[in-house]
Amino acid sequence: MKNSTHISLGIHKGGILLFLLLTLGFYAKGQQQLHLSQYTLHQPFLNPASTAMSEYMNGALVYRHQWTGFDGAPKVAGVNFNVPFKKRRNFLGVTVFNDKIGVNNRTDISATYAHRLPLGQKSSLAFGLSATVALLKSNLSQVETTDDGDPVFTSDTKTFAAPDFKFGINFFMKRFYFGFALPRFLNNQITYNQGYSNDIGFDYKTLHYHLHTGYKFRLSDKFDLQTAALVKMVVGAPVQFDVSAMAEYNNLIALGAAYRSQQIMVAMANVRITKYLRLGYAYDYNFTKLRQVSTGSHEIMLVFNLVKTTQPVTIDAPRF
Repeated sequence: MKNSTHISLGIHKGGILLFLLLTLGFYAKGQQQLHLSQYTLHQPFLNPASTAMSEYMNGALVYRHQWTGFDGAPKVAGVNFNVPFKKRRNFLGVTVFNDKIGVNNRTDISATYAHRLPLGQKSSLAFGLSATVALLKSNLSQVETTDDGDPVFTSDTKTFAAPDFKFGINFFMKRFYFGFALPRFLNNQITYNQGYSNDIGFDYKTLHYHLHTGYKFRLSDKFDLQTAALVKMVVGAPVQFDVSAMAEYNNLIALGAAYRSQQIMVAMANVRITKYLRLGYAYDYNFTKLRQVSTGSHEIMLVFNLVKTTQPVTIDAPRF
């Protein structure tokens, strides 16, 4: 019998059963893709085609601690860096993400190429493709079991390397964007069958489809309203959606909120701290039973965009 171990099983110190009851149904149905509350602040984290949305060197750092107060809860850290070349029609990017949940640890290292196709003077269409190496490891010896002799949990796995790919399309104008992304093509997981191995496969039924859009309303000379929506779909799981709105003053500070379909409310704020840097923070509050064991989720993001100093500072590209 083949047992999958690289799922959200590894919560120790008495929390295994509760964690599974609350979350296994959500993860096992396939909606286990990485989610950031501040996805509009730096869209290359969401869609490889969004790498072509900024004409200048840009990047971001992000850290997310989900379900704080719960032992083994997900923790995510990521970095992205992008550069344009060849008349700013072509773009290269590098992204590294570490996603840790319980005893499972996954690090994705991605190289991205994006191309921008101008559609007249006011709009563009971008295509992006990422090649990824996923490093998978499970520290299964940390799992507390009722059977001390269970061979699945007597030792940690080695680190397995697995390939993966991402693809995206993005149409954008000065104040509007609409994108589509496939965040993963392959199923990569550690399995046990008289020993640990890396199981790599493709199944179109497990493909995730992301649609995202946004529009920035000009309210006055100094105030803008940024609206955005994200829809996530996969066969066999409920459609997830995220809608948000943020009021921004003079391109300096923005405050807003979002609602996620898993009964989650998000409070968000970001501020421009220098000509090239913007710092963002998000707090998620879960209205499901998880609130009984968690005080919420925290996310912090630092974005840089090296725009020309001779032009007005528009740190919000590649965000809207």
